[in-house]
Amino acid sequence: MDISLIVDNGRPWPEIRELAQTADGLGAYAVYLCDHFMGHTDDDSISDEPMLESMTLLAALGPLTERVRLGPMVLGGTYRHPAVVANQITALDHVSGGRAIAGLGAGWQVNEHAAYGIELPAPGPLSDRFEETVAVVSALLREGRATYEGRYFQVHDAPNQPAPVQERLPILVGGGGERRTIPMAARYADVWHIWGKPESYAAKSAQLDAACEAIGRDPAEVKRATGFPFPVGTDYLEKLEPYREVCDEFVVFDWFDRPLQSTIDDLTAALG
Repeated sequence: MDISLIVDNGRPWPEIRELAQTADGLGAYAVYLCDHFMGHTDDDSISDEPMLESMTLLAALGPLTERVRLGPMVLGGTYRHPAVVANQITALDHVSGGRAIAGLGAGWQVNEHAAYGIELPAPGPLSDRFEETVAVVSALLREGRATYEGRYFQVHDAPNQPAPVQERLPILVGGGGERRTIPMAARYADVWHIWGKPESYAAKSAQLDAACEAIGRDPAEVKRATGFPFPVGTDYLEKLEPYREVCDEFVVFDWFDRPLQSTIDDLTAALG
């Protein structure tokens, strides 16, 4: 099972850089960053919690790391046109020497949509828009020229040049919606991710297996990734044992307001 780290974008840049380089040196599989512009609040009020933008940080980390993969977990589909996303991910693949992961999600956080005047559609249209986003990004990353005619997005014989360094840059689809997102992951994803405990994750993963089989795709082609926000001091070797039966990648959490060394200790323990 691969072990990765999601770094809190609320940390100052020197700490983000240190955590990414430490993860790289320890042999972690990937370093992820979330795609938010402010902290979440339970009442959807505006937050002054610091938050640095994810794609800029990931591009900065490319030349500062050597082996670890880099990606957002996950880009909100409401924030950027998918053609822009495909170009950003491709640029990240070049500056990192072929280590980018295209992590894609629908978008959900109410307070940042409200503060910045970004539309957050109702669940149905949000899912429709997300599916079109994944389709366009996939086409631009996979094909020399892409044409797509959707309700929300249209591209016309659109190039994405230079192509990614990786022959097949992995697309990570985040979300556990049984009616829309899991079938979408079955169609497009190289990696599927939701957070959860082993039992709940296994149940959702079985649904992805069925969705893959329904379209004639081998379920083994889709890597399974998850994680859980265990408290500081957790015995990771014990906690990770049941995850080895249900996923291919476990992502260790980081929080901006905890000691840097605590995150390093957790990652070190998880890597064994």
